[in-house]
Amino acid sequence: MPIVINAELQGLSNRLRHAGAVVLDEEQALKQDIRPARIGLLNLMPAPAMEATENQWLRYISNTVLQIEPVLMKFDDDPRERPGASRQKILERYTPFSEIKSLGLDGLIVTGDNLELRKENSTKNEALPFEEIKYGDSLKAIIDWAKENVFSTIYSCLASHFALNHLYEIERTISEEKIFGVFDHEIKRYSTHALVQGMDDLITAPHSRWGNMIPSTLKTKGVDVLAENEQVGWLLASDENASNGFDIYLQGHPEYDKYDLHSEFLRDWENGQKMPKDYYDSNNPAAMPKMTWANDARALHSNWMGALYKHFSSDLS
Repeated sequence: MPIVINAELQGLSNRLRHAGAVVLDEEQALKQDIRPARIGLLNLMPAPAMEATENQWLRYISNTVLQIEPVLMKFDDDPRERPGASRQKILERYTPFSEIKSLGLDGLIVTGDNLELRKENSTKNEALPFEEIKYGDSLKAIIDWAKENVFSTIYSCLASHFALNHLYEIERTISEEKIFGVFDHEIKRYSTHALVQGMDDLITAPHSRWGNMIPSTLKTKGVDVLAENEQVGWLLASDENASNGFDIYLQGHPEYDKYDLHSEFLRDWENGQKMPKDYYDSNNPAAMPKMTWANDARALHSNWMGALYKHFSSDLS
């Protein structure tokens, strides 16, 4: 919960705000009557993973000072909802973008999708062109709207690559081997970004992707790389938006559950997938997965919600 500081302790209030704490003055606290934060979730995952993806993201953002109103979003005339499509039934409980747009959102999460690769007349992995994604134009419209109207949007995995390509024309490359495992990432030195305040210098997160965008290219486009690993690239990046807020791009999956990489490995090992790096417990004869990123994931999501809370509380003054 936020810290309430009286007027006599303004110096303490300033120091705590600078340190990343959520602080209210007494007047704000007395007037506090905040509606729930409307957090949109544009779920692009395949049908078998959609409900698990809902659980992952909403679980982490639920541990917050704010009440959350989750808003499950789909595209208008969503091609994934055509008769007989695997996601048709699930998407019936999602709300079209046009209806959500009229009410607005405070935050938005856009998930990844399993649309990185294609193989045509070759055994070599090739990137699926973004223009071949059936919902691509609809996704661009949401990205453009969110930049102007949503305080903060998180783009995850494929969605981060799609958004960065759309906004900055940054090209994606495909690795020879899948970037697969759990990795440490060094936070940018002296960063004052709200998302990484109070975190350790090294944060841990899983990756499961073929695609990559070079950190130096992001930096030349004015996108701030907040945490990266020299071997596998960046985990977190951010830019400012036109809604006086910031957007977040994630190449990794801090939201993953303990057994997600394990399930992906079992699914793909017959096709030559190597074991995920630094994921299985080497001291366990059964090679069971070990969860090493949960605290960092909680801190990231808590910081994001804290930034939304500050945005809310500033509207009260």
